[in-house]
Amino acid sequence: MPKPVSNEVSSKLEALKQKFLDKAVVECDALDAIAQSITDAEACYEQLEQAYRILHRLAGSAGTFGFSALGEEARRLEVQLKPFLDGDSQTSPVLPSDISPELSQRLSGLRGLLRLADTAEPQTKSNFPTARVEQLILVVDPDPGRATQLTSGLSLYGYRFSWLPSVKEWQQRPENVPSALIIRDDVFLASGGECAELFPGLPIICLGAADSYPRRYALAREGAEAFFCDPLNLPLLADHLERLLTDHADAESGRVLIVDDDPELREHYRLVLTNGGLEVETVTGDPARLLSVLSAFRPDIVLMDVQMGEIAGPALARMLRFEPEWLSLPIVYLSAEQDREIQLEALAKGGDDFLTKPVSDSFLLRTAKIRCYRAKQLDKLVSRDSLTGLLKHSLVKTEILKEHARCQRLKHQSAVAMLDLDHFKQVNDNQGHRAGDLVIKGLANLLRHRLRKTDIIGRYGGEEFIVALPECSLKRAVTVLESVCEDFAKITFEGNSGEFHVTLSVGLTTLSAYASSEEAIEAADQALYGRKRAGRNGVTTAS
Repeated sequence: MPKPVSNEVSSKLEALKQKFLDKAVVECDALDAIAQSITDAEACYEQLEQAYRILHRLAGSAGTFGFSALGEEARRLEVQLKPFLDGDSQTSPVLPSDISPELSQRLSGLRGLLRLADTAEPQTKSNFPTARVEQLILVVDPDPGRATQLTSGLSLYGYRFSWLPSVKEWQQRPENVPSALIIRDDVFLASGGECAELFPGLPIICLGAADSYPRRYALAREGAEAFFCDPLNLPLLADHLERLLTDHADAESGRVLIVDDDPELREHYRLVLTNGGLEVETVTGDPARLLSVLSAFRPDIVLMDVQMGEIAGPALARMLRFEPEWLSLPIVYLSAEQDREIQLEALAKGGDDFLTKPVSDSFLLRTAKIRCYRAKQLDKLVSRDSLTGLLKHSLVKTEILKEHARCQRLKHQSAVAMLDLDHFKQVNDNQGHRAGDLVIKGLANLLRHRLRKTDIIGRYGGEEFIVALPECSLKRAVTVLESVCEDFAKITFEGNSGEFHVTLSVGLTTLSAYASSEEAIEAADQALYGRKRAGRNGVTTAS
């Protein structure tokens, strides 16, 4: 059996694929412009040569990154275009009139092939390259029509789905590993624990026609993590699904710094934790080295020996607390010391927990994961908006300030946008504040799924949001955010007066075009007001 790809290698491959996508999108923009020139009979030699170079690169690299259809079409277009560049004239190449329309159309069609990866998995409607992996949700429902209605509603949030009429038909393959299970409650209870065996550790959401406390208790006893009663409130279900997926991901990941002067033990701990899915960095007790690694690695927790030669762990922990940014960093001591009084004294000097050596590998891994999870939860309380889970006002402005500095330094384009829910006061007044909260959460979830991991998303205040799209042209940003507006308007919410829809207005500008991030945000805000005056529900760019 081939050795499975490690998380690190898989992550590096995904990063390379993302770089390919980012560049390919820019190149498709250039091909669009050239296609228009061909249509207008204004294409010059330099433009056709540029198109040929782009096609040659795509033909050679697209298949490697899982876009065979794109590579094959680029190869065919490359071959078709080459004869027109081999002539003597380099000023006004002549394309036959019967070839020009087809060539122009096929050049423009290359962008659509960016959505067709070899796995044939459905992509989000936006052509925007995304580093976010579309999570697969397994739906088990004997009624195919009911399942289709469910998946159609939830697909707006960026998930992909696999449907089965019963659990017994499940056959796991490498390409269909689900992130969560949505199942009818009677099917789940009738499985007799089979779901827990087939999907260990998977978030399970049950749906049912009738609600009662005995029913809920039975579902919870069998391992379900949520229950929703018909008729379904899809935005509420989507919000709960997002929270479960985030919590499960946080519980299985984390960053751990190991401080120990025993090289063999240090490496053993590293291997155990790395194999368990955690990111690990190791150092000895050298204070200078420790501070530099802390700043670069930014761990969720620190595992520290109590005595490391001449270095005392408690003194080192106390030194770390000198810096305000490390006051809340959890420090867990690892020591052979069994005297409870000495352990308590060590905890009093800057530690948070004490593990007595020797500690089993499984116990160490579980402790590290739990501690990392709690640390991330506490960090979210400080840095994230409690309703949406997005960055708070002050922090998102700080991140956009950093991105503006990158634009100035690296000379690339980035976009910044202000987003505002239309007629939101009427939503609260007519549908109730609970429904209003669901609308805000619905937009937050949609943005998380439609934008890249590298994009900056924050709640600016009330019903207003702000996003920054690094290394993204204004044209591309318009396409992305128009898609967000279109799909958000399709989401059906439920309130005091029944079902309703909400639209979204966006003001957009180029971050790098302004002397400061504050000026760019103000320009995007003015563009937002322009969108409101123009009728709402769409995107307006700053003049």
